Amino acid sequence: MTPPVTIVEERVGGLLVRLVALPWARSVGGCLAVDCGSRDDGTAPASTAHLAEHVRVAAGAAGGRRAGPVFAQTDVARTYFRATAAPEDATEMARGLLDILGDASVDERALEAERAAVELETARMDAGPLLRAGGLFAAAAADEPGMDAVARTTRADIHEVTHQQVADLVAWGYRAPNSVLALAGPPHALAAVPRALADRLTAGPPAAAPADRPLVCHPPMRLPALDGILAVTLTRPRANEDPLHRALLSDRGPLVAAGADCGVGLLGRTTVDNATQAVDVLCWRPAAALERLSDRLRAVCADPVRFSGPELVARVTRAARQQEAFATFTPMARALSAALATAPDPSASSPGRLAVWHVVDGVPVAVG
Repeated sequence: MTPPVTIVEERVGGLLVRLVALPWARSVGGCLAVDCGSRDDGTAPASTAHLAEHVRVAAGAAGGRRAGPVFAQTDVARTYFRATAAPEDATEMARGLLDILGDASVDERALEAERAAVELETARMDAGPLLRAGGLFAAAAADEPGMDAVARTTRADIHEVTHQQVADLVAWGYRAPNSVLALAGPPHALAAVPRALADRLTAGPPAAAPADRPLVCHPPMRLPALDGILAVTLTRPRANEDPLHRALLSDRGPLVAAGADCGVGLLGRTTVDNATQAVDVLCWRPAAALERLSDRLRAVCADPVRFSGPELVARVTRAARQQEAFATFTPMARALSAALATAPDPSASSPGRLAVWHVVDGVPVAVG
């Protein structure tokens, strides 16, 4: 049996640092989560935050202290950077992740070099419109703006982004008070990290807080290539996964079974996370079975308790716990989980909203 996990949380020079002690670990995982994502592109072209992610990885590497590569991802409301290191290199890795915040500078040559990489990643969505379906349905279902921020990016946008627009976004978002740094590993490897970070963060005068960056509400996306797709969405608080709805949306649940009974296999599933809300999306391409499958899905969503009995809920809950234990076993996974964790919000007690959608003329239309 592994020893219990201890998490120590403290503020270091305005940066929230979480240290996850794993006595059994033989490596250290690190994750820097920055509250700046694609929805914060604002009036700049889509992909500005994605380009900011790339140039800040390059800026962190410029210090030459990092022991290994950094893996980065830009989501709707946040960007996170992950790395692993040997225990003896934990402090250097932490400093390297901290250098991603750095002095909020943007090297213009590095920006031009990264455009091709961002274009290559975005090309997947241009070639496969289904990859944008999550954002399309999430924006229709949720109350929180920006759900489609990642999905609305195209290759054409990338070349419209200027150096100054990326620099402005970095200055606004890539700051210590706007970030969380989590490290997970053996206790002796983490012991010196807070002091090393404090020395780095207090090396100069504190930067003035930038002006607010209001969210920009864009017109809804229209994706004619997705016409005919049927979807079910569950809109819920981001940190809340109700066991009943987890069972309802599972591969063993009545929604997937309804499609199979109609001869229609599940086309795909995804979850779109925003700052406070998340939307789970399941979709099908029913063709001639559209009306029959729509009726079945609406019936299940109208009475999820009846269609998801206690045995299914218990089975799926047990499987989810096993999967979570497996997925968060490594130090990197522990660090990622700690960096993205949020305190429970008593006001976010809503069980979630279920809805059925059909894409007509490229726009999701509520069914029923």
